[in-house]
Amino acid sequence: MSTLSNLSMTRRQFLGAAAAGAGVFVLGISLPGCAKVDEQGEGVINAFIGIDENGVVTFQNPFIEMGQGTYTSIPAIMAEELDADMAMLKVVQAPHGPEYRIMFNNTTRFTGGSFSVRSSYMTMRKAGATARAMLIEAAAGTWSVAPGECTTEPGVVIHRESGKKLTYGELAPLAAKLDIPADVPLKDDASFRLIGKPVKRTDNRVKATGEAEFGIDIKADGLLYAAVKQSPVFGGSVQSYDQDAVLKMPGVVAVEEIPNGVAVIADQYWRAKKALEQLPVTFDEGDNADFSSKSYLEKLKAALNESGVRVEDIGDAGKALSEAANTIEAVYHAPFLAHQTMEPMNCTALVTKDHCKVWAPNQGADFVAKVAAEITDLKLDAIEVITPFLGGGFGRRFIMDYTAQAVTLAKKHLGRPIKVIWTREEDTQHDHYRPMTAAKYRAGFDAQGNPLAIQITTAGEGPSGRLNPEFLKDPTIDESIFEGGPHQPYGIPNKRADVVSVPVKPLPIGYWRSVGNSQNAFFKESFIDEMAHAAGADPVEFRRNLLTEQPRFKKVLDTAAGMADWKSEAWQDENGIKHAMGVALHESFGSIVAQVAEVALDDGEIQVVRVWCAVDCGFAVNPAIVKMQMESGIVYGLSAAWSEEITFEKGRVMQSNFHDYPILRPDQMPDVEVEIINSGEPLGGIGEPGTPPIAPAVCNALFKLTGQRVRSLPFSQYTF
Repeated sequence: MSTLSNLSMTRRQFLGAAAAGAGVFVLGISLPGCAKVDEQGEGVINAFIGIDENGVVTFQNPFIEMGQGTYTSIPAIMAEELDADMAMLKVVQAPHGPEYRIMFNNTTRFTGGSFSVRSSYMTMRKAGATARAMLIEAAAGTWSVAPGECTTEPGVVIHRESGKKLTYGELAPLAAKLDIPADVPLKDDASFRLIGKPVKRTDNRVKATGEAEFGIDIKADGLLYAAVKQSPVFGGSVQSYDQDAVLKMPGVVAVEEIPNGVAVIADQYWRAKKALEQLPVTFDEGDNADFSSKSYLEKLKAALNESGVRVEDIGDAGKALSEAANTIEAVYHAPFLAHQTMEPMNCTALVTKDHCKVWAPNQGADFVAKVAAEITDLKLDAIEVITPFLGGGFGRRFIMDYTAQAVTLAKKHLGRPIKVIWTREEDTQHDHYRPMTAAKYRAGFDAQGNPLAIQITTAGEGPSGRLNPEFLKDPTIDESIFEGGPHQPYGIPNKRADVVSVPVKPLPIGYWRSVGNSQNAFFKESFIDEMAHAAGADPVEFRRNLLTEQPRFKKVLDTAAGMADWKSEAWQDENGIKHAMGVALHESFGSIVAQVAEVALDDGEIQVVRVWCAVDCGFAVNPAIVKMQMESGIVYGLSAAWSEEITFEKGRVMQSNFHDYPILRPDQMPDVEVEIINSGEPLGGIGEPGTPPIAPAVCNALFKLTGQRVRSLPFSQYTF
């Protein structure tokens, strides 16, 4: 439980967000181990759920909304047990603080890793059920009846026998003064009204009308704007700049140095940007001006001949390969990738002598608060973090570089809020990139074509070891390099996997949607197709035969193949255009996804016509959002596979904007059909698992059309 001062600040923010004045009573429960605190006669039971006198339920969501639907799915879980209609809810972003750290045994909180719904499911159900029980107890006390004689309808407590009713708004002040009951019963799944149903998104209207406030929209009294220029070579630093050349330009307030760069501050962003363009600045490029992605790729490929660290060892793959009647081998690699969020990096900060307020599109409010506290030397309870809607995250907004810049500048200009906005060029050339990785796969078969062994060597550097070493089970093994490669479900008797660390410092690397799965699913599922071809087998049937002891995986595969009416061979349509299907099956973040892609090839031009997707995430809390996230993941993965690539020469990023880092166009988007399998298994994530299978599914179809194996991405580099 936090201190009283923290709770006081949280409640003030709650009331301001709710815009409901003193009539809001906080009924939220952080389970387990939450104690009650009374402050000036008002009951405070942490801060998830607030109910005003009109019965409006304000829900402080601990997870951010960046398009993935957390502002709908998570409050719906709570509302199900509270017995509240979604129309009664107002969803706001929770501030930073220990009250909202509900992940990993109440130790942390961030939005990523497809954790949001699955990590909060039971906590939110218990919070809603506990608040409902307290409302019933308050009503029972008012009527002098037993709580068991009362029930609820959305927003109302009812005494069954007399028909008396009291609204949640009337009961909230009384309920907030009660002790928190322990182990309240939860609803039976069969009685769900909201969980498992396609509940309408709570953020649709404000986004459709333009009312939604994103970080780049933030306004504040006296707001100044900052445009930034960072060293073109990572690891470089500012050598000199001539501020006098721009200080007299219209609206310019100051020129300031920031970590590895400079910023121009002005009364309008355009004025800051134009002045920055004319600012004479030179950089010391440091020791990395000779780095190139081409030379790094050669290091990766050379490392594939090393043994590395063993991360999987079943049977004796080495012996089985040496004795195999037939063997195949393939080397794959995937490029550096940028995140290219729709909204470039931005942050607004206001620093005073004893307080810091930060408006930051972020994936971890606690991370923002920590950085702000370190820069300002203020205590955490003096830091206020406001998280608006995000125009995309994909892992990029775990990194606090843009926040550090805004807070640093605001500290230099006490009392004046400063908004830092990156240009698209700055965003593209100073991202924290998905790492480049390479892998070598070998397989052996007996005389009948049955697979005997598979051996994998993966080379690269993963982001977890760089950014979150505390998450590693073994400090010598970074799973984010190889996740999605070894430990696959296919029943191959001998398996071996090694990983070779090839550091790419000082290049900034980070988490990218589905992290290592985005590369390793491409490697793995492409190679499984190569194995099927070597065995003379249909790719779907080959996989099915390797999944006899994995019925859950087999069902997902069969569902996707059935949806597509799977065709093993290529065919021509009525216009003489060749078509073919490719398939991929992959598990990530606790969910299993199979995709079949139909690809057409017309005079060398590729068109992905349709994608059929089957997903087993255990149980779909909101099937409409699950389908949206599968579609979204397919778009993101297909765009990357088709044409995205970051390259380095002389330590510099060669791409700068969408003209040389193209993303998927609307006319390239296939029709997508999604089917959900509710297996009853533990909840899996849904924001990322749709991304990994699409690249191999498309590339496997391209092989049928062309006879050419795509072993590196993007496939736009190939001529078909």
